[in-house]
This record gives sequence, C-alpha cells and structure tokens, in this order.
Amino acid sequence: MPYGAGAASSPLPYDLWRGVDAAGLEALLKGAPLPSPSPVLADLMARALATGDADSADEAMVRAQALRQAGRIDEALALLQRATQGGPANLLGTYALTLLASGRADQACEVNLGDALPSGNDGTFAKEALLVPVYCGATSGDLAGARLALQLARDNGADVGIAAAVLAQRRPSVPRQVGLMDYLFLSLGKQRPEADLAAKAEPELLFFLARDGTAPAELRAAAAERAAALNIISGEELARAYRETAKALPKSAQAPSALRAKLFASFENAPSVKIRAESIMALLASARDQGIEAAIAEALAQASAKLMQDPQAASFAETGIRVAALAGDEENAWAWIDAGGERLKNFELLLAATDPLGSQAETALAHGVELAHSGALPAPLLHRLVTVLDALDYNVPIPLWDEANKTPQPDEGELPPTGALTRLKEAADAGEIGRTIFLVAAVLGRQGPKGAHLIALSDSIRALKRVGLDAEARRLGFEALYAHWPWRGKV
Repeated sequence: MPYGAGAASSPLPYDLWRGVDAAGLEALLKGAPLPSPSPVLADLMARALATGDADSADEAMVRAQALRQAGRIDEALALLQRATQGGPANLLGTYALTLLASGRADQACEVNLGDALPSGNDGTFAKEALLVPVYCGATSGDLAGARLALQLARDNGADVGIAAAVLAQRRPSVPRQVGLMDYLFLSLGKQRPEADLAAKAEPELLFFLARDGTAPAELRAAAAERAAALNIISGEELARAYRETAKALPKSAQAPSALRAKLFASFENAPSVKIRAESIMALLASARDQGIEAAIAEALAQASAKLMQDPQAASFAETGIRVAALAGDEENAWAWIDAGGERLKNFELLLAATDPLGSQAETALAHGVELAHSGALPAPLLHRLVTVLDALDYNVPIPLWDEANKTPQPDEGELPPTGALTRLKEAADAGEIGRTIFLVAAVLGRQGPKGAHLIALSDSIRALKRVGLDAEARRLGFEALYAHWPWRGKV
C-alpha cells in the first residue's frame, strides 16, 4: 500500500464491476491518469481493478493491462491467476508477461502459450507476449528454439529489434521508453544497462527493477525511487531496495539515489540519537524534492517513532509529525505534536481537518480559528481547509468561513472536462463504486488532489464518502492539505 502501512482502507465489494463491460471500463480508464499522482488513489484504483472475477476475457484483459500500465504487478498477477483458471488462451500471453514482471521467470517459461501467440495482433501487450518464448529459449540455451520463436514474433507484428540484435550478438540501440522485454533482452547482452535507464523505464519495468537483486545497484536504486514517486511500490519495498543496493554500491557512486540509499542503510546503526534524527531529517527533506516523501516517510516511520522518548530528539518533533502523518500513523503524529509543544500546534489543525470527528478535533479546530484570526494561515490554504472540512460533512466553525470569505476563492488548479462532475455525482448517487473511483481520478486530473481545482476536490471527497469510501476520502483531504501546509516553523 504505497500511501502508508498505517493508513486505513475501506473494504470493496466483490461485485464491484457488476454492470460495467469491457468497453465501459476502457472508457473510464481513458480519463484516469495511470500511474496515479495520488498515493491513496493509486492504491484504491489498483485494489478496484483487482477486485472480483471478470465476466469476460475482454474485461480481464482490460483490467490487467491497466494494472500493468500503472506498474501494479502484484494486483495484475492476482487477477490473472483467477482469470486464467480454465479461461481462454488469449489471456495466457499477458499472464506470462506479468509473471516475468513479478520476477518469476521459471513460471513464465512454463506457461503453455499454445494458440495464444498468434492472437497477439490485437494489441501492444499481446504482441509483446510473442517475445516470451524467445527470451525463454535464449536463457535456457535453446538458441535454435529462440530463433524460431523470433521469426514467429516478427511475422506476427511484434517489435523484435532488441531481441534480434542480442541473439545476433550485435549491440542494440536503447529506445526512448524501455519496457520489460526490452530490458530483459538488453540484460543478456555483453554490456549491462546503466543507471540512466531508470529515467526511460516504463512502470512495469520499474516494478521489476525495484525488486531485482541481480540488477546493477545504481540502476536498482534509481528505479526504486522512480517507482516510489509514481506510487508503484510501497515505502517498505523502497527501504528494502535501499538496504540491498547500499551493500553493492561502489564508493564512487554519487547519484542522489545512491547517496540516499547509503544514508538510509547506515542511519539505523548510527551511534547516537542526534545522528539518527539528523539522518531522518535529511532523508525526508531530500525525498520531498524527489517526489518520494510519502514512501520515505513510510520507510522511516518505525525508526522515527523510537526517537520520541529521547530528550535529545526534541528539535526533531516537526519532522516526526510529518513522518507519522505521511505514513498514516495518526497516533504517533498526535504524540509528536504534544512533544513539540506550542510551536507545532498548527499541525493539530492538519490532522483534525482530515478526521473531524476524532477526539482531539474540536480543540484543534478552535486553535485553527485563532490561527486564521491572526493571519497565520495563507488565504489559499484557508480556502482549501474549509473546502476539505465541508466536503467531509463537518460543521465548519463560522469564524473559519468568515476569514476565508474575506478573500476570493482561488481559481487555481485543473478544472475537469465539461460534464465530468455531473457524471461523478450520478455514479456516486447510484452507488457505483468502481465508476466513482475512476471518475474521481479523472476529475482530479494529472496532479491529483494537491493540484486540483477546489470544486473538483470538494466533489471528489463527497463522492467517495457517498459510496462508503470514508477512509480514502479523509486521506484524499490530507493529501490536498499536506502539499500546501506550512512547515519549518513558518506558521
């Protein structure tokens, strides 16, 4: 779960996609950014696509391809394992590719593709499956079989450029975007791919590289960070990649991802609380610039919480709040606020705004009124705050409304396409959970909740609540506020 192991999630019904056929699902997916820029939406969409049995092979294919496009290979594999049990042969090619992406090459090579391969003319993903027997033959030493499979792939329209060059022992050219099969064949060449390939890797390949213990260490570290930035892997998986690559990184490695991996692997054994605290602060600050702050926070949450009882860590409280809040650990976030004293009381408002019915919310919101009166909350943030509170069905304190209304509502953010908000409301009113999830993603746009127009943000939170996704609605509000929240003592 990319947005924090401690964050709650709402259950999804098994018949989530009842009444939505493959064509309807494809239409929904066209408007939803994949991978999602929002950690909570990335997780929610992946769970939704993997939930329930598909009514047809076409529906299973659409869902599986969307999961692969988002880099969510575990979910795609779970879906395909169910769909291929006695199912049509044309799913087997995608199943084999997904097994490869999950690092299960032996199982992928055991899949009897049979008549599935010639059906690959229908789409890019299916055509790519034509290369699986080529790769399996090459890695098993059956070069004659690999060449025969290569000719079959070429005849059926697959892009065989890299595979053909590697089998002929020529140096292949690296495309602008590198897919899973591209990388697997490149790895069979004499020269291993370098770290800069991570910037060209497609989401499915980023998932693979983040877990691949045989990949060059600098490439794996860079790929794991990019996968975390795209909400493909969790903070726990990023931490594992850091620890494992740090052991193999050369001393000369100076790329930011390599330096973060070294720092992460070393700080846990630091001789003092002060050094551990400073390391966590440095990692979180660097992660914010890289767009992996949520994943790093999840990876650091346990170590950060252990610092709370040490008096030397008092100056660390603001970082501790941010780590816990991003990781979904509200209990420790509130505890860090108490440890930080009066100077960090503004963070009470952030936590209360996304859980307005919590036991500490009333006091925190009263303090928020004081902050608003004093002018300590920037006007755009104040408008965003009351928008989230109102959408979560909380009775917003009148003074907060009054302060917000002193300035015009910001017109920033991406407005959704005409009719999108109407379709979202209709889906939510009808209790269509699957459609609602993907229409929310479409309405919020390419930047997700942090960059959405306030109207789109409000309607999205309300829609999720209306279909019973309360935990995700609150987390969406948190993402929308946290991205703009003042920190480093600015309030």
